[in-house]
Amino acid sequence: METNTRLTEHFRRTGWLATSEAALLQWIKDVVSEVLTGRRRNETLLPVIREFQTLIETNSELYMGFNQMFEQQPPSSLLAAIPNYQTMLKVFNKLIQEAPFYGPIGPPFYMILNAAMNTPGGWSAFLNDQLNAQFKRMFDVWAKFLVSPNSCYVLTSAPGGWFSSPALTALTENFDGLRFEQIFESDPNAEYWGYKSWDDFFVRTFQPGVRTLQAADNPNIINAACESQLYHIARNVQERDTFWLKGEPYSLLNMLNQDEAAPQFIGGTVFQGFLSVTGYHRWHAPVTGVVRKIVHVPGTYFVQSPATLGQSDNPYLRSLAFITSLTTRLLIFIEADDPRVGLMCFIAVGMTEVSTCEATVAEGKRVQRGDELGMFHFGGSTHVLVFRPQTNLQFFDNVDTPGDMVEVRGALAGVLDVPLVHVQQTLQSLSGSL
Repeated sequence: METNTRLTEHFRRTGWLATSEAALLQWIKDVVSEVLTGRRRNETLLPVIREFQTLIETNSELYMGFNQMFEQQPPSSLLAAIPNYQTMLKVFNKLIQEAPFYGPIGPPFYMILNAAMNTPGGWSAFLNDQLNAQFKRMFDVWAKFLVSPNSCYVLTSAPGGWFSSPALTALTENFDGLRFEQIFESDPNAEYWGYKSWDDFFVRTFQPGVRTLQAADNPNIINAACESQLYHIARNVQERDTFWLKGEPYSLLNMLNQDEAAPQFIGGTVFQGFLSVTGYHRWHAPVTGVVRKIVHVPGTYFVQSPATLGQSDNPYLRSLAFITSLTTRLLIFIEADDPRVGLMCFIAVGMTEVSTCEATVAEGKRVQRGDELGMFHFGGSTHVLVFRPQTNLQFFDNVDTPGDMVEVRGALAGVLDVPLVHVQQTLQSLSGSL
């Protein structure tokens, strides 16, 4: 599927793209200078980075891939500022000891690797299971830092701080003029606004009364699981499809990790939205019912669709349907009370270093629409709702064009095929207020 100009602008404004190539290139040059000639030039590699280097140099497939991803770059590539994989590892060594700052770039590891991802050598290497296991070990080390008090130093009003004026503008963009402390549980008079770590800030919770459940009294409504922008809605989704080709159709067996329940969804509906880096990152139940199964699926971290290789128009961000079949993700199957919905699945999909998906519900737990299901850690990401073909959904008018804002717990769709007049009345009233 093609990413339109509006959606590309959403990716930029929500933190997935740098504000400009010049800003990104300057950041990369500064980072490389710091590890090669600056204050980190003599820094010892952490054990997890030494393991990373050993893996590359003792695996012929990876060694070839990590050399080719540099050799296959045009001179104008942003990756040209990084001369080789040894320097790249020194940059990794720096990044996993730091908290992300607010600024003109996107997720830092993705910013370093996105050019490498867009080469045949990088594409092949980043599919390797051993490499992805090593990425997870590296990100686990980073996670320990991000949940520690040592990561709080970016939670300030200084330039690059998450409470600086530009950051607060981005963090409150979709909340009708409310201040940060009116939206999220926080204390602007306390040190670090009361947050115990960068991750504590990142997974922040709403103040009471913010993003309450829309149409709570109407049982015919599916509510939004995440604060997100619409990426795509697909109907009549196939059991298997060529998800790696241009157009990127969804492939249910691959998305659902060959789960025994997957055949129930053949011919059904898929809704996909993406979350911003500066947004709210907790997930909420779209239906009332019982959590039947939770499945953690290990996968890739930095693989884009091969159909986009070599292209310049944000190829990874045009691969979000593709990554639902390969990337690290978490599946939550919910059996809805409403028999017209029955079993449905929420899929939390990790994007690049945003790979930690934490469920806060358990199998067998009963959830009401709007109850918390879990959260992403460490950045924006994407999520999917999968429905059976028997579930006849009409999405509201405000969920129509890629990039449309979808408020968490907002009314997302109506379940048709019963009291149609009642549902249509709800659709009309909500479309006028959303």
